[in-house]
This record gives sequence, structure tokens and C-alpha cells, in this order.
Amino acid sequence: MENKEMTYLGKPVDWSREKAGDGYPLLLYAEDDGKRLHWDQEKYPCFFWQVSVDKDTEHMDIAEQMRALVEKYPVDVSRIYGAGAGKAANVIWEMMGAYPDLFAAVAVSGGAGQTWKVRRASYVPAWIFGRENDSYCPAGGQIWSDQGKLLHGCLTLVRSLRAAGNERVLYSPKPEMTGEELLEDKEAVQWMFVRSKREGYRIDMLRPGVWKLQDYTGSSFYVVEGTRAALVIDTGFGAELVTPWIRKITSLPLELALTHCHGDHMYHADEFKTVYLSAKEKEPLERMKKTMLAGRDIDYDSLQDIPDGTVIDLGGLGIEVMELPGHTPGSVLFIDHTHKVIFTGDAIGSGQMVLLQLAPVISLQEYKKNLERLYERLEDMDDYVLLGGHMEQEGGYPFGTPYNPSPYNPLGREVVQDMMELCDIFGSDKVKKEELPPDRMCEEPSFLGYFGKAGLCARSSQF
Repeated sequence: MENKEMTYLGKPVDWSREKAGDGYPLLLYAEDDGKRLHWDQEKYPCFFWQVSVDKDTEHMDIAEQMRALVEKYPVDVSRIYGAGAGKAANVIWEMMGAYPDLFAAVAVSGGAGQTWKVRRASYVPAWIFGRENDSYCPAGGQIWSDQGKLLHGCLTLVRSLRAAGNERVLYSPKPEMTGEELLEDKEAVQWMFVRSKREGYRIDMLRPGVWKLQDYTGSSFYVVEGTRAALVIDTGFGAELVTPWIRKITSLPLELALTHCHGDHMYHADEFKTVYLSAKEKEPLERMKKTMLAGRDIDYDSLQDIPDGTVIDLGGLGIEVMELPGHTPGSVLFIDHTHKVIFTGDAIGSGQMVLLQLAPVISLQEYKKNLERLYERLEDMDDYVLLGGHMEQEGGYPFGTPYNPSPYNPLGREVVQDMMELCDIFGSDKVKKEELPPDRMCEEPSFLGYFGKAGLCARSSQF
């Protein structure tokens, strides 16, 4: 996509950041005929981004330009949509597979793509229109791309999505549509614009007996099944109740174990009768009650303490509790020796950085001592997988992040090792630090810096 800027950006009438609220939707419309479309901003106010594509178009270029748009304009990132028809739709198929967390929904007429790649979009709502005698690629047929890749028609891609578990795919046999005709289909456009990533949760089975759930805010939480009960580890911060979604996974009695007390990890604690949380979280929990947890009907008096070394018996397997203070005073890890999984919450970050500037704070040297204990234990658990509380920070954001340009940074012993080194050198010139202004979570300036695979944020008093 050589030096191509936005082909055309239509904006909501009289838009402003003050009027935007959560932001305006963004509709990416891919076309290959150069015809600028008129978008009805009165009925569907949004940033209407029309992009011309050709054989040299790279989806990464579009993603980078979209990232710039999101930074410049008040875009609601939970309502980004994609649309295209014919050959131009190929880029929408490509982006669905490359960035499965990007789109709230897509509407596509025809096009072609790679079945193995599009399977990654196993939870993206999609309405696909196709026909067998399509002039570009028959719905159930295949075609060779300009780059020599074998691409399959839209009906085959629909079957691939459904086989991957996507229950939100609609397919309508229909006469071949242009992109303009697609966007004039009132039913399809209305269907697309009511979709939001705030709907529900993404569910992935990590291994038999262990599931990950992800909400639209980027919070990850987990379910581990025993024979007596299923343990839910954290709850995320999503808009919908979590237990109906967990019931898609298991019918066992549910218990909730919290890695720490922040609202994006225990927002739905009121849905559970048995809730475990370290008693050392008392001070930050009082702050959470006035901020992220304000208005939540949580029975704080019934919380069960989980001191270091506690084993939560689920029947057939036990979950070990390991304290690792720093992010909060009572942050803990949950170690599942049966499945060889360690649930780390925010104690060491999730591949991006760990926030240590939140009151009450400890020094970086104290935090390093806590890390040393984990580092020693990981020597005997090298084949265990570490799962954080915000797994998209591994590098799964649609466009990466300003803080983590690395495409993939999974947690492991190397991250802990680099974090210990970072604690030692953070106050020196060896670490380039960015000063961050005070905010509602930290009343004084803090500093963000990186070393190797590790990053942390701390107050000056901590180093």
C-alpha cells in the first residue's frame, strides 16, 4: 500500500470530543473501484473510512493507519466495523484473521481468503452474502491470488468459521452485490451497527479443564474444573454478567478466587457465594469501593482469606496460593500443578508492564525479593505456562501498543529475570524513563521504563 493515506474519511455531523461520549463507531469500507460513497451520517453517525485497495495492499498498512485514526479522533474501539465486496473484501477477510480482536462485526459480499487464517475470528459476528456464480470467486469455489496463494470463496470461509466455533455467522445466498449495494442494505447495516464488543465474552479452551474468558476491556479471567467444583479466577470488567457465560463451560458449583482486589479483576464478585481474597488487600480494597467497585453489591464481610501456601481443593486437584506483593499488598498467584498452569493476575504484568505505583507501595528492592522467590520456584516449573490478567498485552492488541511494540511477549522465567534486573537499574541512566502525570489511581507523578522483556511503573520514592 505504497504511501496511500486514507482515501476518504467521512465524519459525524458537528462531531466533537465533548459530544462523543464513549466515542463514535468507525466503519472501514474497502473498495477497489475508486468510487467515493455517500454515507448517511444522520442515521448512522460514525467515522466512515473508505480505503482503496489493490493487489499491493497490505493489511498491516491499513492497521497502522487505523491506529493513527483511533489516536486522532474520538473512536469507540468497541464499535469498529468492516465491510467490503468482491475482490476488495479480501482485505476484510485477511484482517479478521490477522486481528481477531479488532472488529465488533463485519458485513461482506463475496471475496476470498485462507480458511486456516480466518478461523482465528471464531467469535467475530459476520454477515456474509455470496453466490455460486460470483464473477470474482464462486462462494464455494477457490481462486489463486496475485501473490500465488490459494484462496477459498466466502461460503467455504463461513464453514471454516462455524467449524472453529463461531456461532454468530450469518450467510445469505444473494445475487452478486457491489460494495455500494452492500452498504445500501438497510437490514445488514442495522445488524452491524447494533453489534459491540461489549457483548459477552470470548471463551477459549486452553487445555481440557482450563478455559480463558476475555472481555472487551482487555481483562482475562479463567475457569479450572475439578470433580467437586470449578474455580473461577478473577471476573474481568465486562458489562454483562459472567456466570451465564461460565455456565456454557461447566455445570459444577462455582467458587471465585481473586488474584487481587482491583475492579477489573473482581467487578462481578457479587455473582458468587464463595469468594477467596487475601486479607492483605484490606487497604486498597477500601479505595476500590469508592472507585472501580462503587455501587457493586459485593458482600465484603464474607470474603475468605487465602494465606500463602493455601491449597484450594476442587476435588481431584488443588490450586496452590503463592503471595507476590507489589502490584497490591495481597497480590497472589494461583498454581495449578495438575494442568501445569500459573495464573499470575497483575503480579508480574501480562507481557507489557507491571504497575507498582498504586498505593500502598513498596520499594523496588522489596519487590525484587518477592520476584526472587518466584524465580527460584520456576526453575522446577519450567514447563508450566504463566497466564496473566490481561493476556492481550502479550502482543495480541490489534495494532500492538505504544508500550509494547513486540508482536509477542509471553510470560515466563525470562520476564521475571529481566524484571529483577530492572528493579536494580531503574533509578540509573541505564533505563530510559517516561514521566507520567498524576491520575485518579496515583496522586503523584510516576515513571515508566523497560529492560529486556520487562517493564514497570513506579514512583520516585520507590527507587
